[in-house]
Amino acid sequence: MKKLIFVSAAILGILFTSCSEDQETPSTLVETLDIDSEATFDSNYEDVDQIAEASLNTVDQNARGDRDEIIACANVTHDRENKSIVIDYGEGCVGPGGRTRAGIIRVSYSDHRLVPGAFRTTTFEGFSLDGVLMEGTRTVENISESLEDDLTFSISLTGGRMTFEDGTSSTRESQRTRTWIRASNPLDDQRIVTGFANGNERDGTAYSVEITSSIVYKRACWASRVFIPVSGVKQYTSGDDVAVVDYGDGTCDNEVSISINGGEPIIKEIQPRGRRQ
Repeated sequence: MKKLIFVSAAILGILFTSCSEDQETPSTLVETLDIDSEATFDSNYEDVDQIAEASLNTVDQNARGDRDEIIACANVTHDRENKSIVIDYGEGCVGPGGRTRAGIIRVSYSDHRLVPGAFRTTTFEGFSLDGVLMEGTRTVENISESLEDDLTFSISLTGGRMTFEDGTSSTRESQRTRTWIRASNPLDDQRIVTGFANGNERDGTAYSVEITSSIVYKRACWASRVFIPVSGVKQYTSGDDVAVVDYGDGTCDNEVSISINGGEPIIKEIQPRGRRQ
């Protein structure tokens, strides 16, 4: 009987070890899922939108955007007749939050961005943000009902791609709605975003992202080098795994709470530039 118990225990031990080796732990999955790159997509393209908005303020020479530091070190050329703008950061310069921008962003527009129905299209020529090369077409349309309301925009990204310094790349297509909460000082602006996205991670794995609770960006957090959302929840699906990412209570930090496949939340500090250690 003792021999039988010993053998049975040994078999169970082998089976348990085998199952443990086949199944990744939640903490391992947190590292495996490319949530850092996903965060980089969001923060980088939000940054580009703010660059475009600041440049569009030059339509009105008296607008507050003329003083926006995000384009202070760029050469901005505005062709009013053809409604196009070229924002050239050259070989690179350091701007707000210590971020380095290089290359060219091109913006074409239909009307002043504050006018309901106005739209703009943004494309890139060798443009990089903190060493991450960006591609794709970003289209933003003002869907606000009136100028009296907080400005609301429909935002799409097609052909989105980021190429990182290690040569890997991640792709994205997305559709978002953003409400812009304007402050008297643009450094205090907030952006509230809903929507979804899909694409391929840096290892080629397909993924999708759905915002299940509106995410909030605070430009004031740039001073703390926080470029990711400060609150809101996303559901990130990669292969057979589902991660629920909670960005917190509005505090300016890079920490998020991640629950994998319904498990206990794990706190992770996001690397917003998507760099691998």
